[in-house]
Amino acid sequence: MKHFFTLLSFLLLGLTFTTRAQIGMGGQPHPSAVLDLKSPANNQAFYPPRLTTAQRLAIVNPQVGAFVFDLDKGTFFYHDGQNWVPLAPTSLSRLPPIERTASDGMEYDAFGTSVAISGDYAIVGVPNDAIGSNAAQGSAYIFVRSGNGWTEQAKLTANDGTSGDQFGSSVAIAGDYAIVGAPNDAIGSNNGQGSAYIFMRSGDSWIQQAKLTANDGAATDNFGCSVSISGSYALVGARGDDVGSNVDQGSAYVFMRSITNWNQQAKLTAGDGAANDGFGGSVAISNAYMLAGAIDGGGPAGPNQGAAYVFFRSGSTYVQQAKLVANDATGTASDGFGISVATTGDYAIVGSYFNNPGNVYQAGAAYVFARSGSSWAQQAKLTSNQPAVGDFLGSSVALSGNYALVGAHGTNIFQGSATLFVRSGTLWSRVKTVTDFSLSGTVNGKSVALSNGTFIIGGPGFKFS
Repeated sequence: MKHFFTLLSFLLLGLTFTTRAQIGMGGQPHPSAVLDLKSPANNQAFYPPRLTTAQRLAIVNPQVGAFVFDLDKGTFFYHDGQNWVPLAPTSLSRLPPIERTASDGMEYDAFGTSVAISGDYAIVGVPNDAIGSNAAQGSAYIFVRSGNGWTEQAKLTANDGTSGDQFGSSVAIAGDYAIVGAPNDAIGSNNGQGSAYIFMRSGDSWIQQAKLTANDGAATDNFGCSVSISGSYALVGARGDDVGSNVDQGSAYVFMRSITNWNQQAKLTAGDGAANDGFGGSVAISNAYMLAGAIDGGGPAGPNQGAAYVFFRSGSTYVQQAKLVANDATGTASDGFGISVATTGDYAIVGSYFNNPGNVYQAGAAYVFARSGSSWAQQAKLTSNQPAVGDFLGSSVALSGNYALVGAHGTNIFQGSATLFVRSGTLWSRVKTVTDFSLSGTVNGKSVALSNGTFIIGGPGFKFS
């Protein structure tokens, strides 16, 4: 018993208990505190549990308020009841992402292949998701912002989906409407003709409103490989469309909503299109302006330089307003210019993920263009401050206000990253690069989205533990 009381006395040194189940260490607890820690010498720190990312994710059934310091990420994480949420450190270059995965996700689903955000709503494409016995039918998840967190609100699937459709290969969202591409959908006997689906939000529910197909669609058109939506208009790319005798020249289709009906209004093609251009592999729409990438389109530097085309809508008439090409492209090899596009207001951005800035092979770049009247001029070339071989910067792009977000899914052995740029006048500068420092093969930056200061970085190779 002597040893027992000696040990007990040692454990109680420095502790103060009250009759109201309060504990104070180093002094009396504050009346409002359950636990109050004070440093008697004013030079001591509090050390929470310090874990690696793998150890943190291995915690079984963490409760709301669980709190640890992640050694790999270099910041604190708390659990919100569904996910671990980071508390940002002072170093902006090491800002860790808030991770979200599907509530019913499985290995190889490729959650994050496509992402989009509009206000408090985000959508994430999962083209390899098996729906019932239909392998790779695909799905998309809607997340809604609540305070500082994001909660899964709905899972979208096609009401007529079948195996291999790859619904979720492309996604877009604007207000109460979302659009999801299914480029491998077989329409009748046309395998791979493709389709796109419109969903409308009503309260907390998302309801399929329409299925879009091309009125002249054919097999392997890949209609739905890219999608965009703005107001009452939707734009759908079909990079495999044969235009006249030009195999895989590609096209894009405009649909307009009238109450609950969506009708095809126009088919867009490049004025100088050629076979294998892949026009429509990427698309974007903002009000009356539409943008379509042609990754193998011709330009001054050669037949496969890559290009992007701007179209302007006046009433129900669509006119090609400009052809955008990089002003520093050289040779005939493709720079991958046009792999990704985005537009907002008077600005457009085009990814060029095979570009060789500073002669660094396929480090990648993105080009910003500004509109003055009906003319578009290159304003900036965005690159990494530390370009490396195979970064593929520009594999995805997004624009919002004065900010641009550019994905580089090849960074650090396909760990991937995304870099945020800001415009001041006509100058663009880097703000920070965001990446997950602990996971290779995640391919962060394969898709990106940006809206009013919030951005999403898709990592379809992420393996959740």
